[in-house]
Amino acid sequence: MTYGLHPSPQLQALFRQQAFPHQGQDPEKASVVIVGLDANYSPEISENPSFFRKIVEYHADGVSFWEKYGVHHPFLLPDYPLNRTTGGVPYHRRFSWMGLPAEYARHISFIELLDMPTTGRTEQAEFWRLFSKKHAHRIDALVDRGDRRLIILSKSLVSNYMAIARKRWPIFEWVPEEFALGEMDVIGETIVLGAPHFSSTTYKKEIFEELGSRIKQFVSKTESLATHSD
Repeated sequence: MTYGLHPSPQLQALFRQQAFPHQGQDPEKASVVIVGLDANYSPEISENPSFFRKIVEYHADGVSFWEKYGVHHPFLLPDYPLNRTTGGVPYHRRFSWMGLPAEYARHISFIELLDMPTTGRTEQAEFWRLFSKKHAHRIDALVDRGDRRLIILSKSLVSNYMAIARKRWPIFEWVPEEFALGEMDVIGETIVLGAPHFSSTTYKKEIFEELGSRIKQFVSKTESLATHSD
């Protein structure tokens, strides 16, 4: 399958209509931001109208979707019609291993290095052709402000993409030279945290459960600080 922009005009439009393309909570409002490579979908997803309506609903309001259906992404719904071993399903299944209930929906945002939906297995040349420096600067600014926020990055994202972007352009200067699981940097009140990629089969479920506990602790403290500052 050739890698590139997803062929669905409706799916493309869902990304274009957002000032800061994301899934879940608006990243400006979120206390936990998970940075990924791209929002990758099977090309067939838009050919199933009944289920594709769930995809549209999710992108229109990811917070309400999680609260309504009890899962953070439509890939985890029981009526998902495609192969559950590919196309981003393993990624979101492992994310669910963290045990975050729907009450965390308003705290968590997913943003990607590409600001558009894709399909196929990532190819470097095409990835960089699609890469938007404007969007990268949005991510940069979000982290550089130093607001109280947890930024979660994976090793492959840091080593294979963000480090390359930093060499080519004046962006992502806060990205650590060496990846490590756990806290890698603190910028103001923003913590940059290294975590397993949710598609990785290397790590046991317990590692994702520990990450979930870290997120819960961070969100709980953030809410406590907000309450006391009111």
